[in-house]
Amino acid sequence: MPIPTAGVDNRVALAMGMQAAPGAYAVLLGSGMSRAANVPTAWDVVRDLIRKVAAAEGVDLGSSYDAPEQWWEQQGRGEPGYDTLVERLASTEAARQRLLAGYFESAQPTAAHNELAQHVATGRVRLILTTNLDRLMERALDNAGVVPQVIAAPEQVKAMMPLTHAPATVIKLHGDYRMLGSRNTVEELANYPPEWKALLARIFEEYGLVTIGWSADYDTALVSALESAPRHAFPVFWASYNNELSETAKRVIGSRRAAVIESAGADEFLADLGQRIARLDQAAARRRRPQRLAVFPIHLQESDSPEPGWSINPLLQIRAVALAGPIQMGESPGMGPEQREALCERLRQAPATHRVRALSAIPAACARELSADNEPEVTLLGEWHPTPIPYQSSGLASYRLGGDGEAGVSALVRVELPIRTNSVTFTADCGISVQRTLHLFELGLLLRDYLVLVSGPMFDAVSDVLPTDIEIYQVQLYVAAPGHLEAGGRSRANDVPKRVDLSPLGETEQQSGQMWRYAVDVVGPLVERDASEIVVDAIRQTALDRGYLDPRNGLSQLRAQMGLPLG
Repeated sequence: MPIPTAGVDNRVALAMGMQAAPGAYAVLLGSGMSRAANVPTAWDVVRDLIRKVAAAEGVDLGSSYDAPEQWWEQQGRGEPGYDTLVERLASTEAARQRLLAGYFESAQPTAAHNELAQHVATGRVRLILTTNLDRLMERALDNAGVVPQVIAAPEQVKAMMPLTHAPATVIKLHGDYRMLGSRNTVEELANYPPEWKALLARIFEEYGLVTIGWSADYDTALVSALESAPRHAFPVFWASYNNELSETAKRVIGSRRAAVIESAGADEFLADLGQRIARLDQAAARRRRPQRLAVFPIHLQESDSPEPGWSINPLLQIRAVALAGPIQMGESPGMGPEQREALCERLRQAPATHRVRALSAIPAACARELSADNEPEVTLLGEWHPTPIPYQSSGLASYRLGGDGEAGVSALVRVELPIRTNSVTFTADCGISVQRTLHLFELGLLLRDYLVLVSGPMFDAVSDVLPTDIEIYQVQLYVAAPGHLEAGGRSRANDVPKRVDLSPLGETEQQSGQMWRYAVDVVGPLVERDASEIVVDAIRQTALDRGYLDPRNGLSQLRAQMGLPLG
């Protein structure tokens, strides 16, 4: 059977597979990983121990020095075994540790070990199989801050944490150098105990596989387990060293339709894989990053008519809008009392509601005058209640907190199912008519909490009557200082700088205007951190557009006040 074509495409396929499905691939490490760290294989240790036995017995191996197992067998001592030789040369546990320390404990993890450990630390890899007796992989994981469960004997399988629940697992198929029971002879490697067979059958069926430094020679039982396992949705990738493949490896590759990746060694292969995954992660982050929109459907017009539920335009209006889709008219059965109850409950608990209540403590001004001579009559906020408008329906739910917008602070929210568009619209407004200007950070925190509200709790309240594949895909922010009182009423001098202290952003020669708009494409609901970043970027972009030449100091202060790292 022909070997699949090797090359850069297979590297790309592996990187994309691991980036898209973290934890879906097990990594099989062979003796090539240990040789790179100058650690002998179990068979290398056996041969050297035979030489020590011969030397202790005063025997000169002569021509058998490079194949001491031949001398051993000629003595009628049977097939040399790791455990047998260790016990022969060291009768106590302490003596065995000293004997083996020289082979294993002085070596340090290679760059490949450390790179693989980083993949485990980030969750890309959660399962490592190894035929090596050393503890280099465990040391690399420890350096990376990972504490794996290590299974080095078949009898440990029964008590191990399920692979899907364990953050990291290392399975040492041939044992650990400090434990008797290690496997190294032809007979021991020809057949595995039932626990190993059952475990490998499940792993090879449920996981993809990446082999590194494994020749497939001698490990007859492991080869058999791999060849006999059902094919899984995730493929097998085989890293070859300078295109060297044994006949056994070629047979396994053919039977599994494995993708061969030529490499200059494990260090190069894993470093390249890490770089490719990092680039894919960066690209994915860019795709998830909110994308500012220069043109978008306007959901707040510069009109002299106040919002339904207010009798007059407040001095300052804050609005957040979230759009969810795709959905067509008629796909939802509409909102009933259950959804309205859920909406009210989420509104009561929302940080945005607490933010509005905090703002209501600022002395009120009357929206009819820029500075009121008399104390305005302010409606207490109370609780959220249905907005007194005539067109509530199964397709529109509107609620109000506080009064009609004439004085002090009040709030409106609205959920609209699609009529002429393919989106559900979630809108939250805050009307602020108070005696002092708002601090920039007060505006930022209110916008943040409103973004979280419209993209999360309000969506959740009605999600059970929406298609299952619908999600939030865009959010919009508005800051308006209406220059009119009411429909058909007189106008007033008003703009955003009269209502919000923008001095931290510096100075500008331009008029800041009566309305700021900003919109971004997003994916899913916003958490507080993401919403804060959007707000800061909105203020930054708006400031630059309004002629503030260097708003960096003010933005740095704002980031700190909103709990964001400086950047």
